[in-house]
Amino acid sequence: MRPVARIAVAACVVAALGAVGLFGTEYFLDRRAAAQESEGGGDGGQRATRVGVASPKTRVVEDAVDAVGTVTPRRRVELRPTVSGRVTEVGVDSGQRVEAGDLIVQLDDRAQRARLAGAEATLEEARQNLNRIEELADSNTVANQQLEEARATFGRAESDVLAAQAALEDRRIEAPFAGTLGLVSVDAGAYLSPQDVIAPLSDLSVVQVDMALPERYFGRVSRGQTVDLTVPAYPDQEFEGTVTVREAGIDEASRSFDVRAEIDNPDRMLVGGMFAQSRLVFDTDEGLAVPDDAIISEGSVTYVYTVADGQAQRQEITTGASIGALTEVVEGLSADDRVVVSGWNTLRDGASVTVAEDIAREGLE
Repeated sequence: MRPVARIAVAACVVAALGAVGLFGTEYFLDRRAAAQESEGGGDGGQRATRVGVASPKTRVVEDAVDAVGTVTPRRRVELRPTVSGRVTEVGVDSGQRVEAGDLIVQLDDRAQRARLAGAEATLEEARQNLNRIEELADSNTVANQQLEEARATFGRAESDVLAAQAALEDRRIEAPFAGTLGLVSVDAGAYLSPQDVIAPLSDLSVVQVDMALPERYFGRVSRGQTVDLTVPAYPDQEFEGTVTVREAGIDEASRSFDVRAEIDNPDRMLVGGMFAQSRLVFDTDEGLAVPDDAIISEGSVTYVYTVADGQAQRQEITTGASIGALTEVVEGLSADDRVVVSGWNTLRDGASVTVAEDIAREGLE
C-alpha cells in the first residue's frame, strides 16, 4: 500500500475511535444524571443525605454539683505510751480489728505493782487508826486535833493508792475505741517512750468526706442532703452518704466553703486517704435527653437537626444537665421528634434526607 493510502486509513480509524468515545461519554453522563434525579426525589436533582436518627427519651435529671475530696475515718488516733518502759507483751497484730479495752501493748509493771501493794497496806493501816481514834473521840478521850490528823493521814493514803493504780494502768496500753489497727511497729523487749508510735487506730465503721464548694451553692447546702461517692479502688461501685456539717462561713481567699458528709462503711471498704469523687444532689426531676453527638454548637447558638417528611430541620435548643453520654434538652424538642445523630455534618436546613437507621445510644435503650 502506498504511503498516502496508509495515512488516509489511519486518519479514518482515529476519527472512528473519537466518535465512539464521545458517544460513550455522553451516554455515561446521561445515565448518571438520570440516577441522581431518581435518588433526589424531585428535589431539583439533589441527592438525599443518609442519616441516622434517635428519639429523645425521658430520663431522671439531677440538680447536683460535683466535687472532689478525701476519705477520712470518723475517728483516728496514733497509739503511744504515756510513760517510758520495756515491752513485755504485744497483744495484737497489724491490721487487726479490736474492741474498746483490748490490750495493745503491756509494759513492764513490776515496780508499779509493788508500789500499789505498799500503798494499799498503808491505806489499811490508816483506816484502822482512824476507826480507833473515832471511837475514842465518841467517848471524849482523845483530842480533836488527833482526830483531824488521823483523817488527813487516811486521805493521803487513799491518794497514794489512786496514784499507784494510775501508774500501773499506764503500763497497759489499751484500745480507746473499737477500730482497725494499722502497722504495729513494736515487739516484745523493745523500750518505748511517749514519742514512739505503737500503731494507728481507725474507726472505719463510718467514714467522712470533706469537700469544698463554690460560694454560689452556700444557700443550697443543708444537713441531711444526699451525697453520692465513687473512689478509684471500686470504680463500678457507688456509695451513698449524707451531709452532716456545712462550714459557717466562706473562705475569703478561695471564695468557697467546706462541706462534710458521712458514709456508713459496714464492710470497711472505704479507708482513710482515698480520693473521692463526690456528687451532692439538690433535687431530682424528669426531662428529655438526647445523645451528646447529636448536639451542634456554633458560638452562642446550640441546635440539632430533626427529620420530618424526608427533610432536615434545624432546631435550636436549650440544654441542661449532663446524664452520662446524654444531655438534657430543656427547650426545643418533644418526645416525638426524630433527632439526627449521624450524618449531620453535611446537612443544611431543608435538605433532603433518607433515614439509614434508628441508632441506639447508651442510655436511650
